[in-house]
Amino acid sequence: MNQHDGLRDHDHGWADPAGTDVLAQTLGAMAGGVDPASPTGPAAAVPAMSKRVRRRRGAKLGGLGGGALALAAVVALGATQLAPPDGAEVLPGSPTSSPAFQVREGYQPPWLEWSDLTCGMPEADLRSTAPGWSVAVAGDVYARTDDLGGERSRSWGIATAFQDGKGTLDVAPVLVWSQDGTVLDLGPNVFDEWSEKDELPVPLVGTGTGTVAALGTSMSTCVPGREYGDLQHKTPLPEGDYEVRVVAFPRIDGQWATTVSDPVQVHLDADGAHSLGEPRAAEPVVELSEPVEGQVSKFVLDRTTELVTAEMTRRDYSSDTPMRVMGRCASSDPEDMLPIELVLPSTGEVVAASQITCDGFEAGSAVGALSENRSGETIDIRLPDVPDGVSRLWVSLEPETPVGGGDEPECSATGFEPDYATGFELTQSTSATAGNIMVLAQVCNSEALVELAKQHGVELMSGTETPEQVFALPETDPGRYRELAALVSDTTPVIPDEGSSDAVVVWPRVITEEFQDSAEAWAELVAAGVLTEGQAEAQQAGGYQGPRVGITMDGDWLYYTTGQ
Repeated sequence: MNQHDGLRDHDHGWADPAGTDVLAQTLGAMAGGVDPASPTGPAAAVPAMSKRVRRRRGAKLGGLGGGALALAAVVALGATQLAPPDGAEVLPGSPTSSPAFQVREGYQPPWLEWSDLTCGMPEADLRSTAPGWSVAVAGDVYARTDDLGGERSRSWGIATAFQDGKGTLDVAPVLVWSQDGTVLDLGPNVFDEWSEKDELPVPLVGTGTGTVAALGTSMSTCVPGREYGDLQHKTPLPEGDYEVRVVAFPRIDGQWATTVSDPVQVHLDADGAHSLGEPRAAEPVVELSEPVEGQVSKFVLDRTTELVTAEMTRRDYSSDTPMRVMGRCASSDPEDMLPIELVLPSTGEVVAASQITCDGFEAGSAVGALSENRSGETIDIRLPDVPDGVSRLWVSLEPETPVGGGDEPECSATGFEPDYATGFELTQSTSATAGNIMVLAQVCNSEALVELAKQHGVELMSGTETPEQVFALPETDPGRYRELAALVSDTTPVIPDEGSSDAVVVWPRVITEEFQDSAEAWAELVAAGVLTEGQAEAQQAGGYQGPRVGITMDGDWLYYTTGQ
């Protein structure tokens, strides 16, 4: 709960000695042309947060209980495969398989020659040979899609958790697909891909630290073919229902071994691979947005049906354009936080980080240009810890200034005309500060708002954002300027602790128990444009979750925060 919401309710009818409506008079005068503050200079650039954790291949995993693997990279796979053995028998796929899909029975990809894993083998023969090791699926299957203007490609991943035994885990685990009791795909060649890497891949969708990504491709390695004389695997698994197991390859005394998970059910269709789960619901319903021009990457997670969809799509390459992370997340607990990491796939470096609240409302933050020494590379969006109650979300890495948005106002308060709430009197100091805030937001003066917030030491949003981030233009949180201006001019405040030495005037009044059930107070927020009717209805039952402002009787601006 927001620390400012525990305020107790008292009589709010404080009046100044003169009995005049100072707030309305002050705001009106200032809107008429008063210059309340001078700009101080451009806002500081938002530094991109960078962090990296590396793990030497020779070290044991130690049960993966710590954070040593939490920021490792998920790297795109490319398999180098050799010709099948002579005389290998062709095994038809399941009855639902397409005519072009035929597994070559007995075919063993060359990187698995040390093992007893073969295409077309009974799934019952998939067994662990690594003493003390176990592996379990720890998340939903997700897709990683490249849609970069050429041929669209897709690979799979899933979070896994390990109990380690003797030896080390030096290569990524893989996804093995079976249908009707028969193995139809043995997964990609991770031995060549990961033999020189110091890190194991971290899943793009995680449930906390200590998990490793098991990897797969959309093309079965059990259907070999040739192109220009070279072996290729370009036949996708047919649509249908599959059992998917994670197979990992510990190295014990210089020899490879296997450990195999229990199966999970996965449905494969034209939209991708879907884990099966219980449908989740949360209000307000998050609508999945269309791609915006200039979008580099986008992540979508949908758990509203029994078929879970999780997909990260890369649409463009990084450049020197300042970027922002925008998103919406809905959870059964609106106070859930969704951490977001932007990852360089080639190195695993986390080049920026952000977070949004899963209250169903769009939010975001600027992350600056991500292309220093990285121009022309793709950027992955990674969600390292998705709360269990999340029903649907999307996250977009896109230009900070919308491309082709010249017809839209740069600031949401452009053209805003305050109506001024009446019937509540403030001290001149409080009224002056409120008027200052309103006018600066109304005229979209970012520099002066930043300076004012710094002068007062204002607590902003979740408490971690800087004034430069909160009052950036273009707005990283669409509608923020108009919302702030309307909040202090068009809604009625309240003094919960009136009479105390540290009494604070608070906007809006619905955050107090006295007005929580007031239809008039909620209607006032809707009329001011701070909430939509749908948002107001959704929040009345559980409490106000929108923005709030607090100013002392001496005119000290304390906070501009949001949340329940």
